Amino acid sequence: MELADKVAIITGGGSGLGQFLAFGLAKAGAGVVVADLDRVAAEETAAKVRSQGVPAAAVVGDIRAPGAPEALIAAAEALGGPHILINNAGGWTPGGDQYPDAPAAAWGATLDLNLRIPMLLSQLALAPMARLGGGAIVNVASSAGLGTAGYGSPEYGATKAALIRFTATLAGLPERHGVRMTCIVPGWIGLPRAHQEVADLPPEQRATTHLIPPADIVAVALELIRTGPSGTVIELPEGAPPRPIVG
Repeated sequence: MELADKVAIITGGGSGLGQFLAFGLAKAGAGVVVADLDRVAAEETAAKVRSQGVPAAAVVGDIRAPGAPEALIAAAEALGGPHILINNAGGWTPGGDQYPDAPAAAWGATLDLNLRIPMLLSQLALAPMARLGGGAIVNVASSAGLGTAGYGSPEYGATKAALIRFTATLAGLPERHGVRMTCIVPGWIGLPRAHQEVADLPPEQRATTHLIPPADIVAVALELIRTGPSGTVIELPEGAPPRPIVG
């Protein structure tokens, strides 16, 4: 897929990795629908995307709300898309408590954000992408979904593992819908908060900690959008080059 003149949806696109992805797509010539809870962040990111000479829209609100996924698809259609969907939004259960200490409604909302919404948005995007001649979906998982070690947020780790498996099971999407689905699995990303947390580590631990530059993740995501075979899952481990898990 050539990225020029395409339209991408990025959930959680107002800040963090989502913002880096938005800017990377804009630089490649793609318009962007920036979905985020934070109005200021979403609108500022969309404005910066437009400054690259491509269209952009900010969609503000909780993508778990009734009708929100459909509204997001409609916003992309208004710009001539969607050709690309990046399921980037995610996170731990707010408030500090995680499963099994968090209330069921709280950890259930985390399952929705990290897994049900990516599945729903992907489903909703298939028909409009097919009408436009095909599309690409990239799921952003996490190294929290790999391995068998304990993890601080079981619900988060479980959903990220599910995203990896979800992607692999849909390798046949091109035959049915003309859409390719792939997945990136980054370790600890070098965003400002992570850099501060590393700076606070003991010197011996800090010396062996390697953050992944966001630009490296953007480069892998753009390559997957352009040419990645459907079902491909790429891990970006800390301190090592990207490597395929599936595909």
